[in-house]
Amino acid sequence: MAEKMVNATPDGRPLVLVVDDDDPSRSLIRQYLERTGYAVSEAGDGPAALKAVTVERPEAIVLDLGLPGLDGLDVLRTIRRASGVPVIVLTGRDEEVDKLSGFDAGADDYVVKPVSLPELGARLRAVLRRGEPVVATERFELDGLVIDLAAATVTLDGNPVELTAKEYALLAFFAQSGGRCLDREELLHHVWGSVGDWQDSATVTEHIRRIRRKIDPDPENPRFIETVRGLGYRFATAES
Repeated sequence: MAEKMVNATPDGRPLVLVVDDDDPSRSLIRQYLERTGYAVSEAGDGPAALKAVTVERPEAIVLDLGLPGLDGLDVLRTIRRASGVPVIVLTGRDEEVDKLSGFDAGADDYVVKPVSLPELGARLRAVLRRGEPVVATERFELDGLVIDLAAATVTLDGNPVELTAKEYALLAFFAQSGGRCLDREELLHHVWGSVGDWQDSATVTEHIRRIRRKIDPDPENPRFIETVRGLGYRFATAES
C-alpha cells in the first residue's frame, strides 16, 4: 500500500500544498485556507509540485489539472505511485469524462473552477477525515474468517469463500480500517473510486448484503461487518 505522507507545522496546523499556475487563484486559495486554520505551501507548475510533495510532505494537496511543465493528471499519477496523501483536483472543465479521468488517476475529490472557497474548505475537511486504512498487516483472522491480502484469498473455517473482485476489495478495505466506522460515501470513494453524485451509494449496501450472505451464518445478525445505525458500517474486531 502506498505510504500516506503527512506533515504538520510546528504550531500544529496541517500543511496543504496548493498547486495552480494562476497566481491570483493560488493566492486567493492560500489566503482562505490560512484564515481557516491551515498552513499553506504553493507550487505553480508540475515539476515544482512534485518537488514540494517530496520535500515538504503535505497532509493534503489542492491540484489544478491545467499545469505547465507537467500535466496535472501526470503529477497526480506520479504522486500516487509513492503516496496516499489526499488530493483534491481543481479544473475549469465540468465534463464527466474529466471527472472520471481525475478519479482514475487517484483523486480523492473534485472541485470545478471558479472555485467556491467554502465548498473547497468543506471538501478538504472531508478528505482529511477519511484518512487511510490504519492497520498495516497482510493477514486478518477473526472467528474462523481469514483474509489474506498477500494471496488475495478469503476463507471461513478453512473453506474458501468465493467473492467477486469488488466484494473482495470491499471486504479487504473493511479489514484494514482498524474498526473505524465507515460511511457509504467513504466506501464509494475508496473501493469504487466514485462519489455519490454520480453513483448510487445503495450499491455499497447491496455489496455488503452479498458479502454477509457468504461469510455470516446469520446474515440478519452479522458478526463481521456491523451496521452503525445512522452512520455507516464497521468491521468487527476481536474486542467487539
